[in-house]
Amino acid sequence: MDLPEGLQAALSFGLADAVLTRRSRRVGLGMAIPDGALAYRSPHQAVPLSELEEAFLVWLGTGTTGLALGDLPRDGLSWMLGWNGRAWPCSLNSHSTELFYTNDDGLHLVRLRERAPEDGATSPFSGQSHEQIQQTVARLFRDSRETLEPARADLPTGEPGLFNFNAWNVNQPGTSLFIPVTDTTVEYLTLLFIYFDEHNRFSVVDELTGRRCGLEPWVERGRLGAVELSLFDLELRALTTLNVEGAFICQNMSLALQALGLGGWAFTGFLPHHVLGASPDHRGLGFTFVTPEHSPRAAATPAPVGRPGAVEALCPPFVADMREAVERFLAQRAGAEERPAPYRRPDEVMAGRMTYSDETVEIVTTFCQYVLDTYGRFPAFLDPMFVRLVLQAHHLESGFYDQHYGDGAYGPLHREHFALWHPEHAGRPPARAGGATR
Repeated sequence: MDLPEGLQAALSFGLADAVLTRRSRRVGLGMAIPDGALAYRSPHQAVPLSELEEAFLVWLGTGTTGLALGDLPRDGLSWMLGWNGRAWPCSLNSHSTELFYTNDDGLHLVRLRERAPEDGATSPFSGQSHEQIQQTVARLFRDSRETLEPARADLPTGEPGLFNFNAWNVNQPGTSLFIPVTDTTVEYLTLLFIYFDEHNRFSVVDELTGRRCGLEPWVERGRLGAVELSLFDLELRALTTLNVEGAFICQNMSLALQALGLGGWAFTGFLPHHVLGASPDHRGLGFTFVTPEHSPRAAATPAPVGRPGAVEALCPPFVADMREAVERFLAQRAGAEERPAPYRRPDEVMAGRMTYSDETVEIVTTFCQYVLDTYGRFPAFLDPMFVRLVLQAHHLESGFYDQHYGDGAYGPLHREHFALWHPEHAGRPPARAGGATR
């Protein structure tokens, strides 16, 4: 694959330039704003992003970048869930968010959570030439991408499910729509092992039932109770830890749009359950939902738990009960320990890690089973699979911005994008049959 001039320009583009020129640019080739003072119909055909454009968006957004450093004392090392460095940070390196995306060729998943960095390198891209970076990113992207369905995802095209003010341009032909999906059960279990260990000794009260979530025996003998949380507060802590993951990915990709000279923006216009597949009118991402048969909540809503074989939360129906969920979580942790660590003396560092006791495992299991038995789902209030922010990328319709804005609405890399990236189109976007009306 030849190195496009556009990629050379992107790899030389400065961080400050990307931040200072970041804008939401919603109008792409082939699109039309139907009414109002900004009414416009693109005179060009929609042109899909190339594989290389998508590869660099994905890798700068969420790709593996080497080994995490894990520069922590013993208690901090105890719950590092592996050493895969990614383009974004997360609590204890759990990287609970995976990226789905859809384009004209189908619905895809980029599987990276279990992908170990190659060659055990802390910073494998350091010192590589632009050509080597291109080859590495393109290969890793292809190896990590799985096509789940052969056609563009069947997502809402208006209300309910998608606000009408987004319906004119979202998931249209030629666009690539990226949807980070977060598994909340992994971080939840990680927090429980930290909160319930012999040092922190938290306890939890369910404010809806007044019960101590099955933890009474350990509270009565003083094993738990140094800090007391409500169940709602506990889950809110998990959510606030996790909801930034999709935001980090989308922000990375937003900055990459500037360097690649592409249009697009991050937004929250979809209703999350409709994206995942709760609506009978749209398949969405094809997720399974569980509806609790009993719950002390006033209204028990269906909860998305995963797409079988793609991403699966640590809760039923993918496990028989929460004991199995805890066992799988600990097996994942043990598997992560077997992968290359970044240290000069890894055996010495890893030998000093603190570990969990059988009693802590029993406390965590009892608590989790209480939540499942009481609320008919796990977690009690959070979605096991969580979506909020998404990002769309497309080729920019510069004529719209020329007509309605002064200089500075887009940059040189947007203006020159087709010349830099798409010689197959003779350096310009193809015309729409019949021209444009404005």
